Amino acid sequence: MSEKIIFVGPSGAGKTTLRKVFFEGESSTKLLEYALEPTYGEESLIMRLPGLNQDVGIFDLAGQENKRWLDTDEKRIFIGTKLILVVIDISSSYDEIVKFTRKIIDLRDALTPSTFIFVLLHKIDLVSEKKVREIKSVIKSNFSNGSLLNFLFTSLKREYFAQTFSYFIDIMKICLQDILPDEGLLLNMVDESLKIIQQIDSEVIVSKDDLYEKLNRPDKLVNFLIESLVNKGHVEIKNVENKDLLSLTNKGRVIYKKISKDFSPASFDKPESRSITKKLTVEEKAPSFIGALIANKDGISLLNIELFDNALKNFISQSVPNDDTIIPFDLELIPMFISALEKFSLELNIQDLTGFGLKGSNLKMHIFSFDNYTVTIFMNPNINLKAIENKINNYFKNLFEAHKDKFEMGIKTGKLDDLFPLKETGRTWLEELNKSYQNMVFNSEIMDKENAQVLYSKIDDLYDDINKEFSVTLEKVKKLKVDIMKSIIEKDFEELKKISNIAQEIKNRFVT
Repeated sequence: MSEKIIFVGPSGAGKTTLRKVFFEGESSTKLLEYALEPTYGEESLIMRLPGLNQDVGIFDLAGQENKRWLDTDEKRIFIGTKLILVVIDISSSYDEIVKFTRKIIDLRDALTPSTFIFVLLHKIDLVSEKKVREIKSVIKSNFSNGSLLNFLFTSLKREYFAQTFSYFIDIMKICLQDILPDEGLLLNMVDESLKIIQQIDSEVIVSKDDLYEKLNRPDKLVNFLIESLVNKGHVEIKNVENKDLLSLTNKGRVIYKKISKDFSPASFDKPESRSITKKLTVEEKAPSFIGALIANKDGISLLNIELFDNALKNFISQSVPNDDTIIPFDLELIPMFISALEKFSLELNIQDLTGFGLKGSNLKMHIFSFDNYTVTIFMNPNINLKAIENKINNYFKNLFEAHKDKFEMGIKTGKLDDLFPLKETGRTWLEELNKSYQNMVFNSEIMDKENAQVLYSKIDDLYDDINKEFSVTLEKVKKLKVDIMKSIIEKDFEELKKISNIAQEIKNRFVT
């Protein structure tokens, strides 16, 4: 199997530099110091991912020949492309940014409408924050940031490098999403539910038959979602002249106003359209494990455990703009959708959701499914969960066994007071879990994405430290950097440990 990524953009925007850094392992420092010769025609390479039995073709189209690529028959090169990476110098005029982006969108819509477009507004280190805000405003007024279009702000300067590196990992995962484990299933449920709600809301009352036609989704899926919404008291159905007519309840209107603003799939399933901040404060950086929500199989929240008071809301709200018009996020919505997802998965004979994950920019959610309960763990998006998954599973298994009567009584009566003392013991457990995980990282027992980003930067420095006469070693260092990218995409953390050891051996040999 193979996928195709195309780099395109005006001449001098930085396409080739980004390609060489992230797909060929070149030194970002050296490429920034010495300008590359312009690309002519197209340059291509194959990135092989044997762990996923997948190849990715990377095509870099010369910016000096954009007329050829965009206005002649040679634009056929875009057909079948999974991702188009549009690289534009952020110091370009607003008109240039809008005009070039529109041209690529029009080309995509005509030739390959299912292709993702990422517009990388590059060299952010060269402009002020005011300029970035102005560009964001221009983007907002000219483009709808839909599921197949996203804007990112990037730079290879050291203070921005880690975030840009993370963007490219996420971009590669989107490119390979058909073969990677489905991390977007829950959001698809949310998205489909929202479409139904929006359709009902816009027409006030709509018949089921009209809904089938307008949504153009499988009847079984629509029926299941409607049933779930009715059971939750968000939608009501009346039969008039043998037609099922749907309308929103007051509760449904309020709940989905919150969801549409605060639980947007766009905020979780792709990198955000935002600038990169130079420094991340301690308060903003998520701990390894932040908290957990415990709910019954009907999606009723029973208990939340947090590392500190309001930890979950604090880190979730980092994805929400500081806007007084936005209603605060309701944590109880999450178990509701997970419950609906579990029930739907059973109808479709999907395997249980144990191990199902959902990742966002500020946090990662992971579902642990038990006989009578569902636990949703919230954590830093960069951690290696597999290394500590059994410890988490065993803790909650023992918790449900030790306090079986309290949980059952809480479900039966709706009174959860007897469960509240478990918040404090849970907080202590979270503190110990974080310490245990960090000790494993410190002792190099495990590797995670954050370690991998640091390792990538260190190997980049190592490349600069080795004398250029050692060409074979330099090629080995370049390969190590590409292998880091592959290992993160394939979630092969054992391979990352090997890379770390090899890099240390090279450093000990060549760097005094």
